[in-house]
Amino acid sequence: MSKKANGELHRAKTAEIVIVGAGPSGCMAAVSAAREGRNVLLLDANDKICRKVYATGNGRCNLTNLHMTMDCYHTGGGASLSAFFSRFSEKDLMRFWESKGVFLHDRQGYVYPRTDQAATIAEGFEKILRALPVTIELGKRVVLVRRSERKGASHFQIETSDGSSYMAESVILAGGGMAGPQYGCGEAIYRIASSMGHTVVKPLPALVPLLSDDRNLKASAGVRCDAAITLLVNDQSVCSERGELQMTEQGISGIPVFQLSAIAARALAQGTAVTASIDFAPDFDEKAWEKELARRLSENKNCMLSVYFLGLVNRKILDLVFKRRGMQAEMKASRLSQEALRGIMEDLRAFPIAIVGTGTFKQAQVTSGGVPLEEMDENLQSVRTPGLFMAGELVDVDGICGGYNLQWAMTSGWIAGKGAAKATQGSVQ
Repeated sequence: MSKKANGELHRAKTAEIVIVGAGPSGCMAAVSAAREGRNVLLLDANDKICRKVYATGNGRCNLTNLHMTMDCYHTGGGASLSAFFSRFSEKDLMRFWESKGVFLHDRQGYVYPRTDQAATIAEGFEKILRALPVTIELGKRVVLVRRSERKGASHFQIETSDGSSYMAESVILAGGGMAGPQYGCGEAIYRIASSMGHTVVKPLPALVPLLSDDRNLKASAGVRCDAAITLLVNDQSVCSERGELQMTEQGISGIPVFQLSAIAARALAQGTAVTASIDFAPDFDEKAWEKELARRLSENKNCMLSVYFLGLVNRKILDLVFKRRGMQAEMKASRLSQEALRGIMEDLRAFPIAIVGTGTFKQAQVTSGGVPLEEMDENLQSVRTPGLFMAGELVDVDGICGGYNLQWAMTSGWIAGKGAAKATQGSVQ
C-alpha cells in the first residue's frame, strides 16, 4: 500500500460497523448492532433519516400486517424467507415499537402507528438511536466500499462523494432500491454491491401502475370501480387480485394492479407477453351471471345499447367495450345478433388489456430485483465478501401492498445488524 493510501487510511474516521443508508432497514440494523455493544456509524445522503418513510402509507405508515405469509413476497430464490421472519416476525416488530412507547393499531390486519403519522416511526428511530452508541452523519453519499488489509487484518474503506473517508471492520449495505428517486434512491448501492463481487437481478419498478398502448382506454379514463384482475403471462393465468381498479388513458392502476405489478414487470423484462383480464362484475358467480345473461337476451331490444346494458357496470366501461368492438352506445340493440350481445356480456367478465410496460421508479413504491438471497448466508452476510452484510430493498425480495415491505426492511435490518455485531471482533483502531 502506498504512503498516500496509508495516510488517507490513517485520517479516516473509524467505527466497528458502518451502515450505508439510514432508511428503516439501516436504522433497525444500527439498533440491533448497537444493542450488542458495537460502535456504529450510520451514513445517509439525505438531510434526515428515514426520508422515504414520511411518504409511506399516504403519510400514515403501514409498517406491517397481521396476515404474514410468504406468498405475500416475491423473490428469485435462495434462503427460505420464513426462516428470516421466524427470527424477527411481525409480532416482534410490534413489541419492539410498543416497548419504546410507540403504540400501534390495526385496521383489518393492516398495522399503523396509533398516531396515524409516518413521522412517528421516523422520529421514533431518531429518538432510539440517540440513546445508543450510534453516530449519524447525514449528507454523506457513499460512492465506494472496498476491502483492504491493515496490520494483518481485513477492514473496509468507505468513501463519500464529498471526499470523506471511513474505516470499519464490517459494513451493512442498506441504501434502499431505485423506487423513489425523489427521496435519494438510485443505482449507487447496486454498483457498490456489484463491485464487491455480487450479481444484481435487474431492478424493476413494483407496486406501480401497468401501462397499455390500447388507445380505446381513453373512453374509460377516470373510472374507479370494484373489479377482479387476472394476470396472464403467455396466455397462462398466473395470479389474480380484486379491489378498486382505476382506469387511466395509459393503462390501469389501483391497489389490485399494484399487487400484480412486480410479476408483470419481471415477465415484461424477459420479453414475455403480459395481459390483464378484467372482470368488471365480480359479484356475480357463474350461475347468477348466466341467469342475468339469459334475462337480458330475452328483453325487448328496441333500445340503445347503453340502455340495454344499463345497470351492470359504469357507463364509461360500457363505452370502452363498445369502442373496442367498433360499436356506438346509441346503436339499437336490435341491430346486433344474439351472439354479438353475448360477446359484450362476456367482455364485461373478461376484458383483455395488453400490458406493455409499467410506471416509472418515481411512481413505484418499491423495487423488484436486487442482490439474490442465494449470495448471502442466514445472517444476510455476503458469501463472497466476509464482513459485508445487506438488508432491505437492495436484496431481491419485494412484497405486496399492506406493510410487507417495511416489515422486510426491519426484519432484514435486525438480522443483518445482529450478524454484523457477531462477526465484528472490535479490531478497528
